[in-house]
Amino acid sequence: MSDLINLLKRYWLGVLLSLIALAILNLLFGSVCFSVILFGIPCPACGITRASKLMITGHFVESFQMHPLLILVILGFIFYPFIKKRLKNYCFFIKFYVIICLVVFIVYYIYRMKVYFPNKEPMLYQPDNIIANYILPYVK
Repeated sequence: MSDLINLLKRYWLGVLLSLIALAILNLLFGSVCFSVILFGIPCPACGITRASKLMITGHFVESFQMHPLLILVILGFIFYPFIKKRLKNYCFFIKFYVIICLVVFIVYYIYRMKVYFPNKEPMLYQPDNIIANYILPYVK
């Protein structure tokens, strides 16, 4: 717990500015995902925020349906302090877990793009994106 407090003391300004930036992005564009804002297509993590909100409010089935890989993120946060304290070579295990998670996220993203895009939430095409509205009309 002291590690978390030390991190917050050290990076509180960055965390605060990031939260403000995310709130502004959400107000301006209706999303915090750069992939959706720029291109209108979902990213591999699309639905994680909504799945988190659903899980926090007790809607576990809906959360799992929105993005089942949220469990990998939660497990990473839960086991990180234990791995850091117990293992001398914890950096290797953390990097290994992150790489495995990235591969799983990308494979699952490809699956969701083939099966659900562009008709099922959260894999929807957003026509109000920057590329389609502000750049493509001027490209000849």
